[in-house]
Amino acid sequence: MKLLFKFGLSFVLAVVAIVLGVLLGDYGPWYLSWALGTGLMILVAAVGGVLFEAQEDEQAQQPKSSGGGFGASGSR
Repeated sequence: MKLLFKFGLSFVLAVVAIVLGVLLGDYGPWYLSWALGTGLMILVAAVGGVLFEAQEDEQAQQPKSSGGGFGASGSR
């Protein structure tokens, strides 16, 4: 019975995929690239946020130096 259920589910998914392919026609590659590109840009933005927070945490944990920089008390 389990094998019959898997076969039926696979058949339904195949029919849905074929119908979507027929309906989309030549627009299929455009929709695919749009979906992949949108997902990629979301991942890039998330990675940028994680790296920014990691840099801020690392900078906050380092002890402040009393000179040697371009700050108000430092010299060139």
